[in-house]
Parts: sequence; structure tokens; C-alpha cells
Amino acid sequence: MSAKIRKALVDRVTEAAIDAAWTQWRSLGMLVTTGARARSLVDPEALVLVSLSLRDRERRLWDILTSWAKTGSTVLSVQRMKNLQTRYPKQTSDRLAEFARIAFKEGGDHRWRKLSGAAVGPRARDQRPRSTSPKGWDPAALMVRLRLGIGVGLHADILAFLLSQGGSWAPGRLIAQATGYSIYATRRTADKMVEAQLIESTSEKPQEYRADIRIWRTVLGNGSVVPQWRYWSYAYAFVSDLAGSASEGGLEASSSYLLSSRLRDLADKHQDTFRLNQIQVPESAQSSGEEYVAAFEGTVERFSNWMSGSA
Repeated sequence: MSAKIRKALVDRVTEAAIDAAWTQWRSLGMLVTTGARARSLVDPEALVLVSLSLRDRERRLWDILTSWAKTGSTVLSVQRMKNLQTRYPKQTSDRLAEFARIAFKEGGDHRWRKLSGAAVGPRARDQRPRSTSPKGWDPAALMVRLRLGIGVGLHADILAFLLSQGGSWAPGRLIAQATGYSIYATRRTADKMVEAQLIESTSEKPQEYRADIRIWRTVLGNGSVVPQWRYWSYAYAFVSDLAGSASEGGLEASSSYLLSSRLRDLADKHQDTFRLNQIQVPESAQSSGEEYVAAFEGTVERFSNWMSGSA
């Protein structure tokens, strides 16, 4: 008898990801129908990647992506997109080449030329789903707002992450994991920002960094609390892999033993997703065979609940 995880469970986590994506696109000024407001900072590159991954499940995501490629690609980081795409399935990378083609050919953003592919992608149905004025952005769009003001790059991303920590200290390694750049590049840039007195650092090694939230809140003109950081680039990569595996038959096998082996590999690949987002998951060594299949389903349920409450 074959073994498989419940389709309804995969559908549930996929829908949770789509709902989160809608909420975050709305925060960036996209004219989408949702009453929810984002509770965490929007990670723009991760949002593009998961939208590409799930566009077959929700066609309107491609409409949004097409509009963004034409009018909003300049506030995206091509280098960071290249860094993050390695966590996603190959299909997502192929679709990223279609997005890059639109950004280059129709958006006139030449930075995307090297990522551009020959495929044009599906035809978008709505060419005008975006409000271009930053005045319509939510506080969750802080990362994009900082890029608009001080330039696309690691400086803006480090500052966005540190502001989301509410004045707490963060080690360079954690900042690197959040931003998707190397530890060396992150520390080098952060040290320059300390020298420019944009952020602070500890004197002991390894150094930790922080941004004075009181000063920056005044500068940004934002009287509300800066939304928290969630590691969406990791979370969305897990959803993309899970949905991709489901469509390719990778979430079922001829035996519980074989299925559990596949699920262990998938969970191990994305262990940082659960660790960084503080989602408790069982140790794979504590369950075997059919037991681990049930344990993995429990992990997916907890992850789905986390996603629904974090966007």
C-alpha cells in the first residue's frame, strides 16, 4: 500500500502562503483585494520568488508580478535575488528569468539583463494593478522605502533588519542570514555604517550591531512601532519546495519507510526555516518509518499556523 501525506494539509499551507503574499503585496501599494495589513516587514525578493513559485495555483500573482516587473523592479536587488533563489526549486529560477525579461525589456531596468531568459511567460490579464505612490505603502514596506531613499543594496537591508529588532543587538551572522549576503560582506558593510554613525556596534568580538529605534523612528516620520522581522525567504522557500514536491509526486511513495526518507530530506534541507522563525519541530531521529510521516504532518500544521499569524 502506498503512503502519502494529506493533500488537504499541503493545500492548507499553500493557501496560507498565498494569503500572506496578498497581504504583503498590498503593503507595497498593489491594488489587491484584502482587508488584512502586514504585521511583519515585507521581504520583497522573497515575495517575488514565492509568487513565481505559486503562480499556477493563483493566476493573479502573475498579473501582480508583471506589473511590478515593469514599474517596481528598480527597488529590487538583483544580487540578493540571485543569492536567495538558490533556496528555491529550479522551476522558480526558470520563472525568475521570465520576470527578469519583463523588467529588462519592458521596464527598461538593465540590471536584470543577465538574469533574463528567452521565455516570455503567460500573458498577464491586468496591466495596471499598482499604485506607484509610496504614500500608499504600509509600515511593513520599510525595507523598500529605505532602498528608495538611500539606494538598493546591503546598507538599506541591514538598517531595515536592525530597525525591526526594536533596538536589540544582533550578531553579524544573524544579519547575514536575514539579508542573504555573505558574513564577510555583511560585517564589512555594517562596520562602515558604524563608522558613519548610522548604527552602533559592541567593542568585543564577535561584534554585534543595533540601530537606535528612537532616533530612526523620528527620521522616518513613523509614530508606530516598526514591524518585526520574519525570515520569509526561508519560509517561502519551504512552501515552494513542498508545493513543488506535491505536484511531482514527491510526497507519496510505495512505503512509509521510503516516504519518511523523502520527508526527512525535505525537513533537513529547510531546518533553518523552523529554527530562525522559532517553529518547534520534532527531531527526525526520534521517529522512524510511519511515525515520522505523522511527525512531519504535525510540522507542516504548525508551520501553516505560524504563517497565518505572522504575515
